[in-house]
Amino acid sequence: MPRVSLRLVTTVSLVAIGFYISIWRVALPWWDEKSNGKITLRFCHWQLEPGVRRALDALSRDYEALHPNVRVKQIAIPGRIYRQWGSTQLVGGQPPDLMQIGLGLSRGLFFDDFEPITIHVSAPNPYNAGGPLEGVTWRKTFRDGMRGAFDAKTMECFGASLCNNTVRILCNRELLIKVTGSDKFPTTFAEMRQLNEQLQVYNQEQGTALSLIAGSRFSALIFFRNPAGTQTQKLATRLNPLIDFPIKDKDFNLAYLEGAWDFDDPAIQQGAHLTSEAAQMMSPGFAQAEGDQAHLRFAQGQALLLVLSSLQATGIIEGSPFEVTIHRIPQPKLSDPDYGPQMHGPIAEAALRTYGAFGISRSSRHPELALDFLRFITSQESCRKFSRLSRNLPTVIGIEPAEEMRPFLPNMQGYPSGPDLKTSSEVIALVEQTRHLLAPPISSPEQYLATLKVGIRDAMHTDISRIIRGNFFSVRLVEPSIGANIQLANTQPDNDELISKISIQLGAQTDIEATAYCTQMRLRKVDRTFRSQ
Repeated sequence: MPRVSLRLVTTVSLVAIGFYISIWRVALPWWDEKSNGKITLRFCHWQLEPGVRRALDALSRDYEALHPNVRVKQIAIPGRIYRQWGSTQLVGGQPPDLMQIGLGLSRGLFFDDFEPITIHVSAPNPYNAGGPLEGVTWRKTFRDGMRGAFDAKTMECFGASLCNNTVRILCNRELLIKVTGSDKFPTTFAEMRQLNEQLQVYNQEQGTALSLIAGSRFSALIFFRNPAGTQTQKLATRLNPLIDFPIKDKDFNLAYLEGAWDFDDPAIQQGAHLTSEAAQMMSPGFAQAEGDQAHLRFAQGQALLLVLSSLQATGIIEGSPFEVTIHRIPQPKLSDPDYGPQMHGPIAEAALRTYGAFGISRSSRHPELALDFLRFITSQESCRKFSRLSRNLPTVIGIEPAEEMRPFLPNMQGYPSGPDLKTSSEVIALVEQTRHLLAPPISSPEQYLATLKVGIRDAMHTDISRIIRGNFFSVRLVEPSIGANIQLANTQPDNDELISKISIQLGAQTDIEATAYCTQMRLRKVDRTFRSQ
């Protein structure tokens, strides 16, 4: 009698267990509804901030109170695994009814995985009935007109959002007074440099090892971009003289390949020096640190400042055992002898724009209910409650932010930021690999730029080629939608909204295609010039 190996038995057992677990996971939503007699509506997101989850849970309970036959389940997934988790759910055909769109989910091809809600956003939100926004179209109730959920490739709207943010510096007021003898916060980069020098003196006198800024990879990304963007403002104007600035990232990279600017340009040189100074203000090892580590360092009083977005502020403010004040990131002044000559003026913040819209998955078991829930949470009253509980800036018009959140309101006075090198994937990867040369103990802008120069051409070329392919793909992606709408318009000649949409789609398609051909022509010219040298 043949003997069965233990390894074979173990393998078969594990496969069987995995198979039955998969069946259980697929059948769980159906069984849950059958067992309790209620419809289960699931939505997922990556917003792990305690205030956001608390606010969304409160809105879910409010919706359940209005609809006793519905149970709403919130699923919070860490951002670093959200794309993989969400993609698995979509491929498996059992995704949540509503999914927060972003972080690379669906690779930007939303039409494949999410139901467009374009036809609904031009109608009033029924949950605004009886209030100031009664009769106002759903789209116009948002401060940004739902632009954050609009897909320019397909000219469709794929969801609605409660999230927006601005970037600020949080300050440990008690520690600031200990170090400087005053609670006055720096308003310019020169004053920020002076504060860092005062902190070093304090560390020597007190035998401490405090950092000025609790740094992480994320905070470094947003902190460096702000002051460095001041140094390329005039460069952007030189590169784009007909329509002034800002110049598009793609055109900024193309201008380098065409020889319109190089790494010896004073704007690039000064930008690197400014970024190096900023890096010396961060805590040691910031390039490898995660956001949670920076938050903990700040909360434990090991750093004076913390750079983060408004959406993350709630947990930090509530969890810190000291008074926290909120400030804008200091920028160089025009009178600064080192950094002023490259500037037009201080950088203005763009108007608030939503991000991370909740989209209705095409595999949703309850798409109509998901749409109704989406309308409910984005009504004026729900948004007011969400803003109060999460301390998030409101996305719906007619709502005043909480008093403690007013410092997060965008400052619209100033000039657009100039371009920076961290514009697209290959260039970003190269900059990330080289950024350590700007930080202690090396802190060499010259070495940083010299190292970047070796690989920047290939990185920019790869990114621009990818953009061209993406543009041509977008044109092909929209063609079936345009064709279907034209056929539909033939049967509805009086549908002005549909005819207007077709006109907009055709115009957008022409613009995308023309841009792709123009960019392709410029890149080929660059290649011919490079080969002839």
